[in-house]
Amino acid sequence: MNVFAQRLSHLRCTYSTLLRLSDKSGYLRHTFAPTKRKFGILTRLRVQHVVCTCSTPCRRFVMPIPNRRVDERNERRGLMENVKENDYAHNLFLNSTNYAKSTLQQSLTYAYVTNEEALKILKIKWDEQLMTSEEMLSMVKRLSYNIRCSNERIDSSMYENFFNMLCKQCKNLSNDSLKILMRHVVPFYNQFFNCSFYQNLCQQLDKECVARFAHSEIKININEMLLLCDIIYQIMPKSDSSYMWNAMRKLGNKPGKLDHNQLVQVLFFLNVCRKPPINMYELEYRLEQCLDELSINEMGVALLGFFKTGTRIRSTSLLRRIIKKTIATVESIDSMSLGAILKLIRYSMQLTEIPLLQELLSSLIPQVPRFKLMTLTHVAHACAKVALVNEELMDKIIKRLNSEIKTARLKDIERLVYVFANLNIDPNNSVYENVINELRTTWDTSRAREISLFSQTASRILGYLAVLNIYPIDLIKRIMMPEFISNTCNNNYRNLTREYCVLDYSLRVEVPEYDGLLLKPTTVNMLEKKYFQEFFESTLTEASRMKMLLTEVKATCEEMFNNTSDIVVSRPLPHYATPDIIICLDKWDKLMPLEEFLSQFNQGDIIHIDETNSKDLRWIALVLAHPGLLTRNTNLPVGHLAAKLRQLPKIGFTPILMSYIDWTACRTSQQKCDYIRKLIFDTPKLSNM
Repeated sequence: MNVFAQRLSHLRCTYSTLLRLSDKSGYLRHTFAPTKRKFGILTRLRVQHVVCTCSTPCRRFVMPIPNRRVDERNERRGLMENVKENDYAHNLFLNSTNYAKSTLQQSLTYAYVTNEEALKILKIKWDEQLMTSEEMLSMVKRLSYNIRCSNERIDSSMYENFFNMLCKQCKNLSNDSLKILMRHVVPFYNQFFNCSFYQNLCQQLDKECVARFAHSEIKININEMLLLCDIIYQIMPKSDSSYMWNAMRKLGNKPGKLDHNQLVQVLFFLNVCRKPPINMYELEYRLEQCLDELSINEMGVALLGFFKTGTRIRSTSLLRRIIKKTIATVESIDSMSLGAILKLIRYSMQLTEIPLLQELLSSLIPQVPRFKLMTLTHVAHACAKVALVNEELMDKIIKRLNSEIKTARLKDIERLVYVFANLNIDPNNSVYENVINELRTTWDTSRAREISLFSQTASRILGYLAVLNIYPIDLIKRIMMPEFISNTCNNNYRNLTREYCVLDYSLRVEVPEYDGLLLKPTTVNMLEKKYFQEFFESTLTEASRMKMLLTEVKATCEEMFNNTSDIVVSRPLPHYATPDIIICLDKWDKLMPLEEFLSQFNQGDIIHIDETNSKDLRWIALVLAHPGLLTRNTNLPVGHLAAKLRQLPKIGFTPILMSYIDWTACRTSQQKCDYIRKLIFDTPKLSNM
């Protein structure tokens, strides 16, 4: 026995463990292990097992190792960053004994099968070969063992005939044999998930499960149903499974029979299905009953099921309990679970939950260093959802982005820049220059593929920067190139995002010297109508706080001036959906008629005021700030409202901000008239800048 084996023996490893160390144990394998640095998530690693040799090839063992960050430039993000939400959730089940009966655990006991043995099986002419079910299962097991432990891969095409045979013969298997077959198909996924013969087999297995266990008299218990769903998830996690859908419908219709662990699994599979076949409110009620029995990370997995199916939490008491539980366990919650919880809170919350959200955000500040940047984007979006500025939290998030700008995903950069623009974070902050420099230096090199795949994300970043009056012309010229635009929208210009429209208009207003390409006028008009005009028309018809404020202010202006025809609701800047109240005063502060002047502009045109012909006129835009356009508990405008106030003088208007806070403070009609009169007549004319 060599030195390494002796040391293992001293570590109380049994002799049988030593016998598992074979002479071909240097193969690469995927495993998941918690990190030592309290990131609190399961990390997918490529682990090279180097072990001693033994004369008899036998079973292998898996050894967890601590996470190591990857700093190389070509490894754009650490492997931990690549763990997807569903992988994280599923591995939470695999690593918990609470789910041992309802998940397919990885077997550590299997035979060693060489490539030569596997090739003998694959070269058999299966069209001419007759075999029993036992023989077929034996072949599948041997090939499954081979693909799990062999370093060298056999060409995928060699498996096609064998898989086609399985597809035809699986209907002849007994129920137990079918389940065994499905278990041993799992190891083939990584190599064959894109192969049509593998996909055909998975679909056939799914059909067999539906026929045998969903639409038949055979009854299986809840754990067996969940186990079958788990096996199907492992062999076809990106496909639609009819059996999984039917099982979720059956289990979801009677959530009272589910214990708390089974409920979490059901919500996970509903997340996989995306389209819930049941009334989610029943599951919400059951979750409320079980919430105290769940760990914080189990709760995160469960809530992901609601978010991914587009289901809001209706119960305010449940939502408040979720937030309070997150606050209480903030020091132990996994980064991925926190992201899932924040997404559902953002999606479900009402204004009454804002104080509790503020408490949650404050509790997260000391924990920011241990959370992934992707999770911090969800933290930031929770702030943006209710226009809530927590300066200490934002400073820490900006610091993280600055420090990880080289390895951050383009998507995370875009999400954070959106929040900064929405909350009107200081345009002079160094984070914007760092983002621009990162894009400039990597556009054609290390981020070229990422930008090509997610071109909409790159264009959105520049659209958000325009809101802050930041225009990196060289990058803007790149995204305005016809080939880039075609790639972004797949040659369908209706798919262009609103940021393209905002950027096009903003360039014409704020950067008149811009000499690059712009969108075609027809494209701009189409986007303006899609994203802004339709919203504007809805504000005039639907009951909302915006419509109420607009109606009251316009009526007060008409009463004050004793004029109804020359006070107009319009959008002089078409790339802002919220309308303004437009008036024009002469040098004696009398209203001027507007109809003839405004009639020369078409829908989607910027209403430019000619300064030379309006020397004695004051064009005033009463800019209404309803609750969604001011940062929480302040009179400060959010990003796009601040941009509108900045751009209106450039087209000849004097903007006057009317806050709903000040407006609602006026109790009587006279107070409202005095308030408007003071704003209009005490504000000096602003010339074009």
